[in-house]
Amino acid sequence: MKKLTLLACSLFAFAAVAQAKEVAAPVTSSKEVVAEPVVIEEVVVAPVVENPWGFINLRAGWDFWSEYGNFNRHEAYDTDLSKKTKDFGGELAIEAYKSWDYFDLGLGVAYQHHMKRKSSNGVSGGEFSSVPLYVTGRYDINYWDWAATPYIKANVGYSFNFDSKSVNTPDRDWGTKVDDGLYWAAGVGVQYEDFNVDVLYGANYAKTKVDGNNGSDKFDNDYERVTLSVGYRFNIW
Repeated sequence: MKKLTLLACSLFAFAAVAQAKEVAAPVTSSKEVVAEPVVIEEVVVAPVVENPWGFINLRAGWDFWSEYGNFNRHEAYDTDLSKKTKDFGGELAIEAYKSWDYFDLGLGVAYQHHMKRKSSNGVSGGEFSSVPLYVTGRYDINYWDWAATPYIKANVGYSFNFDSKSVNTPDRDWGTKVDDGLYWAAGVGVQYEDFNVDVLYGANYAKTKVDGNNGSDKFDNDYERVTLSVGYRFNIW
């Protein structure tokens, strides 16, 4: 009987210890911790566009109005040469500019083919061509960020005159020689992107020497005109 009692007490004690271990066991949570994704933003740095140092402008022009200085009467003929002109006159030019905010300053050179002189009472000739070397300036009038930029422009330089034509009369042709002189032009224009259009009034000053029977005489033979030009610019960085 004592053995049975001892066995029963042992089983009861074992059961109690097992129950205590089960209660004391750590409780684990079933909730999982989910890490939030890290978003990495790509920062794109736009290149800084600087203003160009300057530009080169190629220009072609057409003289839609022109006239020559008036020859005085010469002993060989009884009329003056006409001021009026005919046929084609124009120029090709290249200009290099240094740029500031609203002002451009540079140098230019052009080949200028002047129009022919109309005949007056059978007398004509005395034309010439020019290559002026000049300082050129432009002032942009664009304070409101327009798409097209208007500007005023002026050229001042020296005209190398050549290819002097003989003075033709009904009786004979009189040999001529033309001197160099001042060149200037001024006007307005518009710049749109890399294209520009301008209208300039200009003059090449010249004196022409005409050989005569009793020596030679010089006459003012300036060429004045209004030129419509179209140009294209190449930026210099």
